[in-house]
Amino acid sequence: MKGSLRNKTGSLSQAAGAGYRSRPPVMAIRFRPLMLAALLGMAALLLISGQSLADDIRVITNVESRDVYVGESFLMQITVDGTDEAVLPDFSPLEGFTVEYVGGSNNSSQSISIINGKVQRTIKKGFVFTYRLTPKVSGRLVIPPLDVNVSGTLFKTNKIDISVKKPEETEDFKLRIRLSRDTCFTGEPVVLSVTWYLNRDVEGFEFTAPVLDNEAFDFDTPEVKIDPSKKYFRIPIGDGELIAEKGKGILDGEQYVTLDFSIALIPREPGTFVIPEFIVACESGTGIRSRRDFFDDFFSDSYSGRWKGSLKKYVVPSNRLSLQVKELPLEGRPEGFTGHVGEIKIEAAAEPVEVSVGDPITLNITLQGPDFLGRVELPPLSSQKGISENFKIPDERADGKIEGKKKIFTQTLRARNDGVTEIPPIRIVYFDTKKEKYMTAESDPIPLDVKPTRVVTAGDAEGIEAGVSGSPLEQWKEGIAYNYEGPDLILSEEAGIETISGNPRMIMILLLPPVIFFGAALGRSLMRRRASDPGGVKARGALKRLYRSLAGIMQEKDLSSEIFNGKMMDSYKSYLGDKLHISGAALTAEEAGRMLSDRGVDAEVIRLVREAMETCEHGAYAGGSTATGREELFNMIKRSAAGLDRIL
Repeated sequence: MKGSLRNKTGSLSQAAGAGYRSRPPVMAIRFRPLMLAALLGMAALLLISGQSLADDIRVITNVESRDVYVGESFLMQITVDGTDEAVLPDFSPLEGFTVEYVGGSNNSSQSISIINGKVQRTIKKGFVFTYRLTPKVSGRLVIPPLDVNVSGTLFKTNKIDISVKKPEETEDFKLRIRLSRDTCFTGEPVVLSVTWYLNRDVEGFEFTAPVLDNEAFDFDTPEVKIDPSKKYFRIPIGDGELIAEKGKGILDGEQYVTLDFSIALIPREPGTFVIPEFIVACESGTGIRSRRDFFDDFFSDSYSGRWKGSLKKYVVPSNRLSLQVKELPLEGRPEGFTGHVGEIKIEAAAEPVEVSVGDPITLNITLQGPDFLGRVELPPLSSQKGISENFKIPDERADGKIEGKKKIFTQTLRARNDGVTEIPPIRIVYFDTKKEKYMTAESDPIPLDVKPTRVVTAGDAEGIEAGVSGSPLEQWKEGIAYNYEGPDLILSEEAGIETISGNPRMIMILLLPPVIFFGAALGRSLMRRRASDPGGVKARGALKRLYRSLAGIMQEKDLSSEIFNGKMMDSYKSYLGDKLHISGAALTAEEAGRMLSDRGVDAEVIRLVREAMETCEHGAYAGGSTATGREELFNMIKRSAAGLDRIL
């Protein structure tokens, strides 16, 4: 770039020289000194201002720690003093780290001082860039000087050395990963399961999963079915979070408390891929806890000040895995193939099967087979042979619902005519990874009994066929009444306002339709409001449901202390979940306090809520409550919930 610019400058100078030689000599003598002086003045001015700008600006780099483990993240801040505007630094020279931009913040400030009546204003400008760095390899790594562009001027940061150690597992902490299969095809989901084995309580933790940076894979989160009898936790990982289940497990003959979660890998391309080690960093006390048993809260709260000893950092690696991904063959690929990979089975059921033309039929289609069902979709029914021709299919379709190893899709059909005798088989083309060839799965046909729809005529509505006596009608100027005789004759009676006002029964008949109409409109409006804000409706009734649940638990006199406290805890979590519009099953005291604080709830109310949750958990896992303690816990929960309900 500079070379080409220099060449252009040279050619311009030659052209100028030729032009000057063609002019009178006096013009050249007078013009050149003025032009040269102006250029020199401008250059000097720019040099002075640039030097002044550089003297006023400083760029400083700081890191949270210089001694870390592989996979252990730390914060790095680049502070620019002297200006509140700067361009993001260039991190391209940095090697051996994963870099995540956390955000920037204005660090400017101003102060006013008055000395001997003279007002003096001091303004300090500054900007801070914050990054999270994660080392990928061990050894001595260098954060080199980085370029920071400030108003067109480049500034260099200072160099920083980082010592990176290899993580090591201990007897108290181990981490294991496993794949649902070692070989798969492109597009075939593979479930990666992670188990953390713990023999000590921990404070704070962080998972690092290098595989999430691999662009050869798509990732998804398997759905977790919450079991009220188990405990769950939210695990931040990558750019999101997963639901992990607490349990027990045995590894190398030792029993541990376990934390399990899963990630679905969907390979985009063929090849042999290394699944690198997952890493978990945590802190655990070296002394004795001041209260509670091991893993009461399972690192769900801040335990500052509860250890009698100090905290020690642990960084634990998992094992490493390998996954072979094969390409789907092009040979023999059928036209209807839409990307379903894995052994697939399909079943269909309908209700009702005896209908009239146009009556709704609920069709449930069940798919099963792949390790991960989250992205398995049902092909449009309109593309199925015999469906669109014989049935009306609405455009809307409910999302599939996962139940265990099955995914169920629900669709409404309506028969077009009484000649329809069955719902034909539903077919899906897929690639069978065991047989390594394309197959078609299809459901059994469902027999239907479709009756014709009876047309209602005007005669049906009037309830007559050929007059009162079955005699033919004759035309007469006096009207249709002339054609009938006898006691069946309908007499003509005129009814005015006087007749209606004197007949209460008639008034009720006239008023009933508008009353019904406005009542239905009001009910519909209320239903729409409830449907548009189901969370709000649920939150408004949460306190009453909590009181009923607590009263029912208090009446169960034969409950053990652990079961009693566990039931009270579940009821309280369910109440808090309804108020916060989340699932309360995995809610912790710390998380509840943080969410309530974000909503502006008073600190005293938050304290009562956390105290109630911690008391429930302590009784559920440590036991030892008395009858008096149960009454106190009952009142404690009611008092905290009542205070919260006045705010939310």
